[in-house]
Amino acid sequence: MAFCRLIMLSICLACSCLNVASANELENVAVTVNGEKLSVAELSQEVQKIVPMETSFHGGMSAEKIKSIQARALAILVEKELQYQDALAKGLKPDDKALDAEFNRVVARFNNRSEFDKAIKKAGFSEKLLRRFIARDLLSEKIRKQEVDDRVGISEAAIREYYETNKSRYMKPEEYRASTILVKVDPASTAEERAKLRERAETLLKKVQDGADFGQLAYDNSDDMSRIKGGDMGFFHTGRTVPEFEEAVKKLKIGEVSGVIESMYGYHLIKLTEKKEPRQLPYEEVKDKIRTQQIEKQKKQLFDAWMAGLRAKAKIVYPGKG
Repeated sequence: MAFCRLIMLSICLACSCLNVASANELENVAVTVNGEKLSVAELSQEVQKIVPMETSFHGGMSAEKIKSIQARALAILVEKELQYQDALAKGLKPDDKALDAEFNRVVARFNNRSEFDKAIKKAGFSEKLLRRFIARDLLSEKIRKQEVDDRVGISEAAIREYYETNKSRYMKPEEYRASTILVKVDPASTAEERAKLRERAETLLKKVQDGADFGQLAYDNSDDMSRIKGGDMGFFHTGRTVPEFEEAVKKLKIGEVSGVIESMYGYHLIKLTEKKEPRQLPYEEVKDKIRTQQIEKQKKQLFDAWMAGLRAKAKIVYPGKG
């Protein structure tokens, strides 16, 4: 379970650049949910779960970015607490064995119990608070399965109806299969160097026009990785290649070779080998994709309705806001 790794990371970084929790902030309250005070230390844990996913973390963060992360973390903390309280109210309890296992995994990361105690104290936790934090994660996951995942149901008839109503979304666009020879050009090349490379491309084109095998020429001369397959690029559709290449392909007949086409990569020779017209994707081919999409949509609807109900009944108090 990823939780143990995350709790360890945040213990190590509790006094990081985000400055959410420190040793002299142990009594700070981040938010109160239905009378339950959630600490700044707990908020710090949720912050640290978000930070590793932020690509800008190692390059430093702006004050605005830090504020945004803290707001997201606070919303998650409140959400989990509401779920935890709902679970308890409905008679659910965290599995004692699972709770002990997760707690012991955290402890096991340290050389001894004394080192562990010092670390969690520095992070703003007592053993009791840490156990509750773990229990909240475990129980919020359990109640979410009960209130959301287990209530999802998408019938085959509903999937079929969606497909028939939205058939236009399941059209496969026109596809092309082409082979290419690329004479690569370094963007930093001089005009003289580019002229020589174009001349090389023109020479290869002349060989094709004189009857040389395109695939063999590609294998021997192309700077593209497709050279090992005789220049064969396989099938592709609109939007998958650079505009200059795409426009040239559209003008070709099957078996025809283009002139020298210039793009940001260099000079291309293109041979169109196959073409597939647009086609309607059959139901059997897309039904699993539709099912997955509809399940996720229904999960979101159930989750949003559940959380809206919990928030409507909750008393959430932020420090300084009454």
